[in-house]
Amino acid sequence: MIAHQAQGLRDRRPGASADRGATSAAEARGRILGIASGKGGVGKSALAVNLALAAAATGASTLLIDGDLGLANADLLMGLVPGFDLGDFAEGRCAFEAAIVAGPGRLELLVVGGRAAAVAALERGLRGAPGEALGARIDARSLTVLDLGAGIGAGVIELARHCEPVWLVATPEPTSLADAYTTAKQLWEREPALQLELVVNRATDRATGERTHRALDRLTRRFLDRPLPLRAILPDDPAMGQAVARQTPVLLDAPNAPIARRIRLLAESIVEERRARRARPPAGIAPGPGL
Repeated sequence: MIAHQAQGLRDRRPGASADRGATSAAEARGRILGIASGKGGVGKSALAVNLALAAAATGASTLLIDGDLGLANADLLMGLVPGFDLGDFAEGRCAFEAAIVAGPGRLELLVVGGRAAAVAALERGLRGAPGEALGARIDARSLTVLDLGAGIGAGVIELARHCEPVWLVATPEPTSLADAYTTAKQLWEREPALQLELVVNRATDRATGERTHRALDRLTRRFLDRPLPLRAILPDDPAMGQAVARQTPVLLDAPNAPIARRIRLLAESIVEERRARRARPPAGIAPGPGL
């Protein structure tokens, strides 16, 4: 079953809301959608770019953070040339606003870069440390999409801890499935409560996507004793490859292509979930009139 509204593994005991630190951490995670993959070349970054663009098109203020510390390419996928990145801000070479790039459709892009100062600034911002410019920006946005690096490096796992949910992107190829399983294992070992969902990309048809999900779900149930919810199945559409080659988001290059339509639906679902989450009263507080 596709997890359109999958819930995180959070403590719902009556007294749990008293833990203000845990509540604040959960709220911070709930503002950030992480997108990860077990290997490169599965379309993770193209999905992140187009999903963020589609979310912004719904009217949701959206920030896209390219947190792939080794191979950042979100700017290339949008045909942008940032003058500065988060590392420049962290090292005092520019103001924070100068590191934010205006993308298409009122989308904002922040490229992190691989320098140590940038990584530290990103982690502080995701954690919501007081006085952090990035944390304040995340707080002010309806949705932040964090494009994580491919693979299971320590940096990826640490950053993923601050996201809710994390979408794990895989294709039907056996090597992608193996890498996706290993990534899920490592992420859950580091953060057992992490809300992880599968996105099957480049599926030739729905049946192929469902088989891919069943294969991974069997592995996680058997060896990790937990299910891996299916978030979405995305089609293998040549329009995506053509848009990447033209350095233009497929939503703008081929807005009526099957992949573009599917990503728009996916973006609408995550935006609606965020709106419902903000409208939900805190645990232990009875809804008042009009709620």
